[in-house]
Amino acid sequence: MTASTGVTVGKFNPPHLGHRHLIEVSAAQVEHLYVLLCERTDQTLPAELRRRWLEDAAPTNVTVVVTPDDLPEENEPWAARTLDVLPVKPDLAFTSESYGDGWAELMGAMHVSVDLERATYPFSATEIRSDLGAHFHCLVPAARADLSRRVVLIGAESTGKSTLAEALAIELGTTWVPEHGRWYWEGRRHLGNQHWDSDEFYRIAMAQRSLEDDLARLAINGVVIADTDGLVTAVWHERYLDRAGPSFITPSPDLYLICSPDFAWEQDGTRESERERQWMHERMVELANKSGAAVQVLSGPHVERLAHALEIVHPLTQFSPLV
Repeated sequence: MTASTGVTVGKFNPPHLGHRHLIEVSAAQVEHLYVLLCERTDQTLPAELRRRWLEDAAPTNVTVVVTPDDLPEENEPWAARTLDVLPVKPDLAFTSESYGDGWAELMGAMHVSVDLERATYPFSATEIRSDLGAHFHCLVPAARADLSRRVVLIGAESTGKSTLAEALAIELGTTWVPEHGRWYWEGRRHLGNQHWDSDEFYRIAMAQRSLEDDLARLAINGVVIADTDGLVTAVWHERYLDRAGPSFITPSPDLYLICSPDFAWEQDGTRESERERQWMHERMVELANKSGAAVQVLSGPHVERLAHALEIVHPLTQFSPLV
């Protein structure tokens, strides 16, 4: 028989896969599970951000409750705080800690120990905070998406950006984001000369960003590589409609890598803007420099561009310790 209510407690700073395991195992044994998230003002990651990441990772029968981390590390005050902030008394108390029995007893609940030896996920939040880059793969997916550094490759047609984006991601062992606009164009090109409108470009830009955010959840080494973003979509809007449109420029990445048009234009069966190639390059450089992101223009053969890009991107995989 499933118990009515359960509770677990922690800083979840940051939420990691071991925390998700604890919550999933606990939530499966109760009708509703409360997760008490303890907040201190000196922590690098705000409690509300950690709450959102936990809720994203948790089953639907879980409620995350934020409470100040202002009590001594003793069972009695924390048992009283738990009973005070929860709407009902818990039947089961779940922990992966040695204090669990005493904490549960003071609340009149039964303690359930979940992987006390940390055999399933052999790491701690303390280890993650000390070296986030080395432990980025341990984070829950929503935390990876929010904390990952974003690198976007941009450029006019036939500048090698798609090839370079994929190669760079492979070298880094991370995800890369294909160009949604190309898929969209493939789906409509049989219509011939039907005019484009601004709404199409807006939808392309939003879909590109959504795809980037989804793939960033899998960015296990702290960086995600994207082939184009809303800045590129804005330039294509100008190219097709001969006017600047509404802002399609989604949040700026950490770094723009701009591929130069310094080799011969090649037709791949879909390209059509050879005459506009230099103008589009210059326009993208202009917008990138206004974006607030770091900007680096890449030139030369593919091998040289890849080596240069790796040198530039590598520092982004390093993170300062968290508190």
